[in-house]
Amino acid sequence: LEEIIEHQPDVVFLDIRMPGMSGIEIATAMRQASPHTHIVFVTAYDQYAIDAFESAAADYLLKPVSEERLERCVARVRDRLAQRERARSAVA
Repeated sequence: LEEIIEHQPDVVFLDIRMPGMSGIEIATAMRQASPHTHIVFVTAYDQYAIDAFESAAADYLLKPVSEERLERCVARVRDRLAQRERARSAVA
């Protein structure tokens, strides 16, 4: 969480179960501190998908992730980043 807040990345990939805080807890905590960072969950636990999307996840990938599914996820995040950039350009 500290690294995300410090570096403000465009996207983070989180698992649900991690040491310390869960991915859902990190996503919830970072929403205010790093609101422009897109979150993708990569996990073996399908039962947390609703919670993930309620924390503004861009995508939710179930392990094992196929190459095709990962490519669709990356395309979705790229589209969101491009939309954000177009919105910034329109304001400037």
